Amino acid sequence: MRARSPSTSTSGTATRTATPWRARSTRCWARSARRTPRRRGGADAMNAWNVFDAHAIVGRHLLLKAGGLHTPDDLLGEMDHVGIAEALVLDALARENHPDEGNRRILRAVRARPRLHPAWALLPPGADDEQPAPRALLAALRRKRVGAVWLLPAQYRYDLSAWCLDELLGPLAEARVPVFVCYDEVARGAPRQDQTDWPAVVELCRRFPELPVVVSEWRIRRSQRLIYRALEACPNLRLETSGYFLNRGIEYVTRRWGAARLLFGSNWPVFGHGQTLATLLRSEISDADKRLVAGGNLRGLLRWCGVRHPAVRLRSPADAFVAIGRGAPVPRRERFWDCHGHIGGKACHYHLPDADLRSTVAEMDRQGVEKVCLFSIAGVFSDEVHGNDLVAQAVREYPDRFVGFTLLNPHRGAEAMRRELERGARRGLRGIKLIPTYQGYPTEGPGIEVACQWAHERKQIVLNHDWGSLAQIERLTARYPEACFVTGHTAKNLFPAVRRRTNLFVCSCPLWDGPRDCEEVVAAIGAEKLLFGSDLQDLPIAWGLGPILFARIPAEAKRLILGGNLRRILRRWSLRP
Repeated sequence: MRARSPSTSTSGTATRTATPWRARSTRCWARSARRTPRRRGGADAMNAWNVFDAHAIVGRHLLLKAGGLHTPDDLLGEMDHVGIAEALVLDALARENHPDEGNRRILRAVRARPRLHPAWALLPPGADDEQPAPRALLAALRRKRVGAVWLLPAQYRYDLSAWCLDELLGPLAEARVPVFVCYDEVARGAPRQDQTDWPAVVELCRRFPELPVVVSEWRIRRSQRLIYRALEACPNLRLETSGYFLNRGIEYVTRRWGAARLLFGSNWPVFGHGQTLATLLRSEISDADKRLVAGGNLRGLLRWCGVRHPAVRLRSPADAFVAIGRGAPVPRRERFWDCHGHIGGKACHYHLPDADLRSTVAEMDRQGVEKVCLFSIAGVFSDEVHGNDLVAQAVREYPDRFVGFTLLNPHRGAEAMRRELERGARRGLRGIKLIPTYQGYPTEGPGIEVACQWAHERKQIVLNHDWGSLAQIERLTARYPEACFVTGHTAKNLFPAVRRRTNLFVCSCPLWDGPRDCEEVVAAIGAEKLLFGSDLQDLPIAWGLGPILFARIPAEAKRLILGGNLRRILRRWSLRP
């Protein structure tokens, strides 16, 4: 079947086709070779995007680690490195302890730092010693050029109902003050995803259709279908992107509801800028739409109080990888190998846009990913046999792009697990994927050892979402030395074993524990033990690339992580004759 030529949609995005790898690689390389480095994601490109971060926090926060970045100057230093012009900033005290304390402190923090703009957290009207009356508050916002406010109902124990908030929101709606709504609670052990009360948000948007409402969350994952209905119901509703890290989510929302519905945000320093910025700047939307999401939308919302924007000239990228993170094409010489990918296109918990096999290969081409270790989605939530068949089909259709892994469900018992491994081997699958946590099986149950023994006998890779305790992985790696063990995620509790065992490696997904997580992991285990993993089709490929591309580590260390290590491992395990 012939591939259709790309065509432009009404949103400016292109219909995606899976171009043969060699042909596409040649064209990408020829195109990038004709451009100067400055135009390939350099300072000029970042100045053109004029990125304005809608969600950053400064100040000593509850979960701040020793030496952690948190000051306004720390933030500006990170912005300079990744290429962000301005940021809307909330104080940690306002976010966590009391708005009045933080709102006062943020004004001092941004003084003499014109690239940082203050935001305030608000409370419902009530106690007259906590917050000015609504109209006096609005006057203070305008006078001090505080361009946006945050509602934090879970942190401060209130809700969005009319009787609680309308006295406050009425004046804000008249002035069209952008209101960020975040249901995340900052506390040890607090839930960390899908906390937004979408019915309450929709009701608020409908009560005040002229009020710009922006939902922000640590992670939006399993509430996508609610979000789609909310966007459909409320033209004044927008999403801040730091928590919306779903495969091609930016592309899908832009295509369906327009780029005006998205505001770029980083949630710094909870996250680093790397994953959030790379996800936007490497997204497949038009340049005009990208400029809107990157900062144009937020600047438009802040006009109500005359926020002033300085002229900012950003520095050139520190290396070629930072340029890629800023949106430059991936040169042919820098091809990435990915140890962690899912296939299937359907998932019970969330919608997967553009997730057919052909589109997935096209996305790999665009992001510079040459090969992926692949396993199913269906086996995570339901029928692993069906999922393994889909993986085998992908390997058949794209044998040079995928290394198929057999996903097992230990509930089936040892004999059934071995039968499925034999069946997978006959169909060309060359490794093993375990995910007992999602399947409700003990992480140190006896079924885990069935997979390890098989991998040992056949010199294969076994990647496990959660290997359990340090003692468990020490025992398994010693008992099965001919198997290659990979942690499905960063699993820092296992780092002592990673340093000691030559057959144990770490998947980079996710490097989300603060702005310097990649640097800290490399310092702890060495670049030669870290493997790039994107977790496609669950997460955007660029979201996984970003922390590595922007990391302050040598370029050669990035090359090892982004492909060199996995190439070496696959030659020794799984792909050996």
